[in-house]
Amino acid sequence: TPIPRTQAMMESELIDVSLITSTPFKKEITTRVIDKGDFAELLTHIQEQIEQERQVLIIYPLVEESEEIPYQSLDEGRGFWEKRFEHVYVTHGKDKNKENVLFEFREKGNILLATTVVEVGISLPRLTLIVIVGAERLGLATLHQLRGRVGRLGLKSWCYLFTHNKKNERLKAFAQTPSGFDIAKLDLQFRSGGDILDGTIQSGMQFRWLNLAEDESVIKAAKERMR
Repeated sequence: TPIPRTQAMMESELIDVSLITSTPFKKEITTRVIDKGDFAELLTHIQEQIEQERQVLIIYPLVEESEEIPYQSLDEGRGFWEKRFEHVYVTHGKDKNKENVLFEFREKGNILLATTVVEVGISLPRLTLIVIVGAERLGLATLHQLRGRVGRLGLKSWCYLFTHNKKNERLKAFAQTPSGFDIAKLDLQFRSGGDILDGTIQSGMQFRWLNLAEDESVIKAAKERMR
C-alpha cells in the first residue's frame, strides 16, 4: 500500500506504475470499529472461532505499560487471556524466539498476543479474527497490512478496531474500505501527499490551492493539456 507521497506521485504521473489487481482468491473480511461496550460480544465471537478450530490474533500498541498511551500493554493484557483461554501464545519485536513462537502457534495455538511484529512474515492460514488495540494510533497502511493477516485461504474473517473513540472518522472510513488501492487514496486524503519533488517530506499539504486527493478533475484537465 503506497504512502501518501507515492500515491500523489502516481496521481500526478511523475512515476510509471503497473497495477496487479488480481488475487488468488477473494477475501471476505468484515471490519468493525468497537470500544469497551462491545467487549462482551467480542469475547463470545472469539470463543466461537476457537470452537471452530480457527485462530485469533490480538495486537497491542506496546509491550510494556506507558503513562502516555491510554491502552493496556501486551504485558498488562496477557494475564486476562491466559486465564480465560487455553493455548495462548505471546510474542513481540524484541522476542528473539518470535519465529519459533509463530510456528508453534500456527500448529497448536488458539490466541496469539503480539505487537505489529506480525504485520508481515509467516502465513497463518487458520487465522480468522484480529483485534487491533488502539487502532487509531496506527497508519492506514499498517492497519491494512494487519487486516491482511486474516482470511489467507478465503475463510470468512473479521477485523476489530478497538478504540476509545468509535466516532473516529479515519477508522470509520478504513472499516468501509477493503481495497489496498483505495486505502492508499484514503491515506492521501487524510494525510496529504507531502512534497512530490523532495523525498524527505512524505505527507502534509504541498500546494496552497490544490489538493491531489480531492481535485482529480483539475489534475485530469492539466494532464490532457500537457499532452
